[in-house]
Amino acid sequence: MKNPDIDATQCSIAHLLGVLCLLLGICAAHAEDKPVVVWYVLDFAPAHIISGAAKGQGYHDANLYALIKRLPELQHRIIYSNGPRAYEALRNTPNACHPATVRTAERTEFMYFSQRVVNWGLPNGLIIRARQAAGFAPFLNAAGELQLEKLLTESPLRIGVIAKRSYGADIDAVLARHRDQVVETVSSNLLASNLNKLDTQNEFDATIGYATELYYLTWSHTVPANFQILPIAEARTLMPVAFGCSKTAEGQHLIELIERTLPQPEVQAAFTSAYLNWLPDERMQTYYRTRLAEQQPAP
Repeated sequence: MKNPDIDATQCSIAHLLGVLCLLLGICAAHAEDKPVVVWYVLDFAPAHIISGAAKGQGYHDANLYALIKRLPELQHRIIYSNGPRAYEALRNTPNACHPATVRTAERTEFMYFSQRVVNWGLPNGLIIRARQAAGFAPFLNAAGELQLEKLLTESPLRIGVIAKRSYGADIDAVLARHRDQVVETVSSNLLASNLNKLDTQNEFDATIGYATELYYLTWSHTVPANFQILPIAEARTLMPVAFGCSKTAEGQHLIELIERTLPQPEVQAAFTSAYLNWLPDERMQTYYRTRLAEQQPAP
């Protein structure tokens, strides 16, 4: 003989499971109704940190996650990528976005950009062995910036650069005038390889890179903490970084949503705080704050 209590319990469980499945189905259907944005995030620490102890704590991670938090009406998908793949997706995918890109004439052909600058980044600097800083002192201006043209004109010092990498129009122009003092290197780990060569070999006397990039490599013990970075006088202008999305109807709508969110002070503050954390020392933090105050438009 069946136990009526057991039958009732089984019916109740079946009923609850049915309700749960219905609710999950409704939630899934609701999620599918949201427009999807696919974020192409570059593997370039510490702008984006995609693995290790500091995963997700890059300075561009900060403003991306702050933005995602404030756009719950979208489904957000993140794909880690290299630069060529990301820009190929922006050409060919209707709902692709890049959280940290620089506007160029070529990119405007296939991307919409946020009109508001997401953040301002320091340009490349000259990286030297800290123990040899005194030898570069005659080439600094009153602001402590290295005069690259003067250095290469008045000294035989050589600069190690990564082949085919642009360091910005102003720096590239100076290097082009002194090709006999430029040593090109080829490596899969880019700046780290040049820093190790600078530290242990005599191929060149200095190299070029971002202050944040240098600090990340020393913080992660990829290279020893034997280096100092000097701002370059010919490249004082901070780099304006924007959000970019596919040049499609979907991309235009996504940019409009992003534009409405960017003025929120928390989004701007998230980046500035994270960026300062990845600068190598108080000297560079002070330099950044000074340059930012000079260049950033008033709200």
